[in-house]
Amino acid sequence: MKSVKLTILLLLSLLAENSFAQAVSSYVGIQDSLTKVCSIIWKQKTDSGRLQANDVFFRQFHTALDSKSFISDPFDSIIGITHVASQDGKLRIYTWNVPLSDGTNKYFGFIKLSYDSLHVIQLQSVKQDEAGFETEQFTPQSWYGAIYYKLIQEKVGENQIYTLLGWDGYTANSNRKMIDILSLDKKGNIVFGMPIFKTDKGIKLRVVMEYAEKASMLLRYDYQAIKIQKRKKIKKEDTWLIVMDRMIPMDASMAGNRMYYVPAGDTYDGFVFRNGFWVLAEDIEVTNRQTGLK
Repeated sequence: MKSVKLTILLLLSLLAENSFAQAVSSYVGIQDSLTKVCSIIWKQKTDSGRLQANDVFFRQFHTALDSKSFISDPFDSIIGITHVASQDGKLRIYTWNVPLSDGTNKYFGFIKLSYDSLHVIQLQSVKQDEAGFETEQFTPQSWYGAIYYKLIQEKVGENQIYTLLGWDGYTANSNRKMIDILSLDKKGNIVFGMPIFKTDKGIKLRVVMEYAEKASMLLRYDYQAIKIQKRKKIKKEDTWLIVMDRMIPMDASMAGNRMYYVPAGDTYDGFVFRNGFWVLAEDIEVTNRQTGLK
């Protein structure tokens, strides 16, 4: 029975390959074909079937991104793929996950750089040790795996940095959200992580928050009010910042066991960009503002 299902999948894959080849002359056609190929992944009932379907999609997506004919096209409408981009559109990141039967996920992605020339870089997910995860730098070849849903562009000195907000279906019992930095080193190589997060536990290269699988955690870029200490007075200041739920254990006895952490419900913290650092700001007043795009 498994061999029959595998044969059907391979036939579907071949049909998808042919459909893709016929659509090469049309950007809209390529996006439509890629969406159809991607949808095959979610229709599979086994891990091996999903991963094999993903291999087909991965190859076709790589070919499309690497095509000089479509260098300026965003590929931002493929259902199942999350896309973020720099303000000028010259850096684009595509990420997606394949859920597995044990409750974990495999992550895949590409970084597309189109500055002086076109470069498409594969993100290779490698399981990282939890210890030291917030204090180490990673490359696309040692990427930890996440779905990035927001990119914030800032400058540190003369260099552009890209702050990423991401989600990770970490284990069967917990998820993680993270704030990370993508930058280019002097040789133009991509690096994840930068020691610019000023937290209550010192300087970190990224911020990672694990929480209960059934909980929902707020982590977004927004325009809100923070409290600023000026001499002996505390004043409020409206500013763009990263806002997040303060996470607490369901019960005091569960302190330190992050799979039992949930939002406090009425308390929010965040990070404000000041003088080249993301600085922790506590007790933010979160309101439902009409925020503009930034």
